[in-house]
Amino acid sequence: MIKELLESNIQILPQVDSWEEAIKIASRPLLEKGYIEPRYIDTMISKVNELGFYIVLSEDVAMPHSRPEDGVLKMGMSLLKLDTPAKFGNNNIQIIITLAAKDNESHIDALTNLVELLNDDEKIEKIKLAKTNQEILEII
Repeated sequence: MIKELLESNIQILPQVDSWEEAIKIASRPLLEKGYIEPRYIDTMISKVNELGFYIVLSEDVAMPHSRPEDGVLKMGMSLLKLDTPAKFGNNNIQIIITLAAKDNESHIDALTNLVELLNDDEKIEKIKLAKTNQEILEII
């Protein structure tokens, strides 16, 4: 399921200037396809400012997200891979996976697949080294 959600929502960039920019860029495919409203991105950033870097899942991966009522129109997921890590607090993040969940249940399968992926250190290392979107999809 995660592969289908990410299929046309992967971006690779050399670097970004800030964690806020990383969230904005990572979310862009979802915004452009009408999966989220602009306020969803603003809410994700403001929640991090308010609560801290709760979105950091591991030393390399962050998953920005917010509540469905904050502007989710359709279930979606996007991935931004950075060649040079971005600072998210004290963490150097290279993989930013934006989650847009329409409700509190429909994204459970996608999260289960994501957890499996994140628990596979070898796959995470390969994604960090990947040069193309297709390469990332094949790893997933």
